[in-house]
Formats: sequence, C-alpha cells, structure tokens
Amino acid sequence: MIFRQFLNEAISAASYLIGCVQSGESAVVDPGLPPEEYLMAAADKGLRITAIIETHFHADYFSTGRALAALTGAPIYAPSRDDIENEITGASVHYPHIRVRDGDEIRIGNIILRAIHTPGHTPEHMAYAVIDTPRAGEPWMVLTGDSLFVNDVARTDLVNLPLAGPEVIYQSMQRLLELPDYCEIYPAHYGGSACGGKQMSGKPVSTIGFERRFNWLLQARDAQEFVALGGVVPREAVESVLIHRNTNRGVLPLPAEATRAAIHHRHHHAEAPALSLQQAYEAIQRGAVLVDLRPALAFAGGYPAGAVNITFNKSNMVERARLLLGTGTPLAFIGDIPLLAQETANLFIEEGFNIVGYVQEPVSAWLSSGLPVERIAVGDLDALHHHVQNGDAVILDVREPFEWEKGVIPNGSVDVRLISLGEIRQRWRELPTDRTIVTVCESGTRASAVASFLKRMGFSDLVNIAPQGMSDYVKRYETVRPELAMTT
Repeated sequence: MIFRQFLNEAISAASYLIGCVQSGESAVVDPGLPPEEYLMAAADKGLRITAIIETHFHADYFSTGRALAALTGAPIYAPSRDDIENEITGASVHYPHIRVRDGDEIRIGNIILRAIHTPGHTPEHMAYAVIDTPRAGEPWMVLTGDSLFVNDVARTDLVNLPLAGPEVIYQSMQRLLELPDYCEIYPAHYGGSACGGKQMSGKPVSTIGFERRFNWLLQARDAQEFVALGGVVPREAVESVLIHRNTNRGVLPLPAEATRAAIHHRHHHAEAPALSLQQAYEAIQRGAVLVDLRPALAFAGGYPAGAVNITFNKSNMVERARLLLGTGTPLAFIGDIPLLAQETANLFIEEGFNIVGYVQEPVSAWLSSGLPVERIAVGDLDALHHHVQNGDAVILDVREPFEWEKGVIPNGSVDVRLISLGEIRQRWRELPTDRTIVTVCESGTRASAVASFLKRMGFSDLVNIAPQGMSDYVKRYETVRPELAMTT
C-alpha cells in the first residue's frame, strides 16, 4: 500500500493519497490542494487516480475534488443525504457522484475503505476505516475527517441541521472508539484549524489508543459530561461557512482558482509547446523521439510507433532519459493525462534537454486515431526461465553493476548479456538482430525503456519481463556472481 499525507499549512488541513501497488489504483481523500499535485504524486508512484473521496462538505475551504475528477475521469464518492432539511446548508450533492452510506466499502485494488457514519460536525460526515487486506483483515488506520482530531473533536456549531451537535458527535466518538487501540488516526485538520477547538494538537497523526487515554474530551464519562466539557472552550466564528459548504455540495460553482493548472506556473519558467497528434507524428518523422510516460505494462499493450518508454518518476526519469537518449535529441512527451506530459516537458526544458513539446491529447487518442502503433511482448518469471532452459533467446540484463552482484543468470546454454541501461546507447550494436531478445531488470521499468529503444533501432523480436525481475528470479532459480557468468 502507498499512503501519503498532504499538509496545507495555510489552513492546517490534511488530505490523503492511498494506492494499491499491485493494481496501480489510488484514491484521494479530502482534496484541497491544486489537483495537479495529487496527479503528479500518484504518477510518481506508478498509480492512476481512480477514486476521489469526501468525508463531508467542508466549511473552511473549497474542495478540489471536482477539478481532480475532470482531470482524471475518476468518480467522486460523497456522503450525500437528501433527507436533511434546510436547503441553504443542506447535505445533498448537486453534481455527479457515487453516494456513500454507513458501512459502504470502497475498494482500491487490495485496499478497502469502509465508511463509518460519524455525524455531529455535519450531518453527512463519514470517517473511513482503511484495511490493507494483504496484511490484515482489520483496520490499520482511520481517516477521521472533521470528527476526531488529535487531542480534540470537531466543533458542532457550524451548521444548524439535524444530526449536528455535541450529543450527536459524542455518539460518533463512541463508534470510532470501537476500533482497536493500534488503529492510526489521520484527521482532515490539525492545530490551527477553525474546525476544532484550541486544544487541537499540531501533530497530524495519532492512534485510537492514545486518544482514548489522553484526548481531553474523550475523558468524559457520558454524553452530559462531554457536552459540558465541550462548551467550556470559546470558538471563533468561521466566515464563509455557507459559501464553502454550498460550493462543495455543487450548489455554487467552483471558483476558477480551484481548477487552474498551477504547478508549472509556480515552478517552471519555460513552457513547452502543445502538439496535436498530427504535429507529434510529423515531429517523429523529422527525427524527434516521442517519450511515452506510462507504466511498462500499459505501454507494452500498444504505444505510438517509435516511442520510447520512460515511466514518469521524478527521482529517476531525467537521468534515464539523459543516459538512453541524450540531451541533444529532440524529445516530445505523451501520457495518459496531457497535463502530466506538459509538466514533464517543462521540467526537461529546465534540465537542458531539446524539447519539441508535449502531446495535448492522451495516448488513448493516438491509439484510436489510425496513426502507427506498436507493441512489445511481456513475459513473467516462468517465461524468462523457459528461455534460459531452452537457450532460444538472448537474455539482456540491464541492471546496474552493483545489482548484478546479487546474482545473474549463468551464461551456459543461454546467451546472457550484462549491459546496463546507461551503456545501451553505446553498445546496442553488439546485440544480434536475428534472435529473440529478452530484457530484464528489477520490475520491468528499465527493461521496458531498453526494449522500446531497441525496437526503435530496428530490433523486432523483443520480450520484456514485467512486473517482476531479477530479485524475484534469484529466489526461485539458479544464479551466479557476475564474474562467474562468463559474459560476452
């Protein structure tokens, strides 16, 4: 499981990215930052955003959920209620969404988010218990939204509606306290937010057990004592409660600043040109290299002819492109989401590359346009071992030398070549063009980059091993130290 917390210090708000590595799916919970930030963070982990989840209709900031949905196509899960009176601050949703009810489960690959109706702050409020099923069947953490904070609970005087108030939130706290003590708490706010009291801790995470013992309001022995304790602390008024809440319900339009593409304006000084599909194709015909930013398996299933696969990853994609293609080669970028290609192109301009532009349509548009498409075969560890046993292919291990020390395939009956990704641009001519070449690394990402590079160089019979690699192979099959492999 991938779990990331985003802190918006200006309003002491927290939002979350939860992703399943195996399926490549992810969810964003309580988005409030520019939507591009979640998109880039998910892509950096090889994830696509498939769900946007709201705990409630926030009173202190504009949710960017609808902007993120427009960017990614992901559905919004919202705790809409049509049975709450008072349309001015009601709890119904006026945009397309999937309604969340108490006990509903949202599945993100192997991860389950189980809704727990926790009203009091607002009538529709849901917390979400997070279950990482490969590890356990019990909740590992709970996203408490604006119900339970660290050393406080949410205020209940912001809306005058049924299912809001101190008695109601006391009962909600009892539901959360049914969770095990080890369950971690991740709220939507921390110290400094106007949605809680002045006792809120600046620490944005805790556990059920710690709060059960030390949260001052949870020491109340009954609802009456809880109400008395909660009324002691004066709380400042929150302006624009109705504007924020009704905007987040879809009654009012989302302000332009919540939908504006903001990252490149903040961080990039140069702007890459936008290219149509035809313009990108013509650039390729003139010698430009189209870089496809998708994960290896998605790329292998069909990609623009001649493209090279360098999966989006902020920590290594620039260096891999530098090694494989060089900074002088004219490059264009394409991805599942054009904004990702745009941001990557702008970044590469700053890194000194020769950038032609980015394709302003997704890869799917190219694949359905009639423009040339290619594919690369994909194999698993059993397929790799089959080639090793039969000696019917060249095994190209593109890991780094320090990784070869962990074990390499013996060069006996099979032709094994140890050529790292950084060397392939200088040494690709050493490889035979009349044999199957099987590329392998640790996960198929670098191997896909090399396989696509070789395809561009005229090799036709290629197989990429993904999503596993040599660290998995050495656990199942014979390997040797590199000096014993008798490499050519």
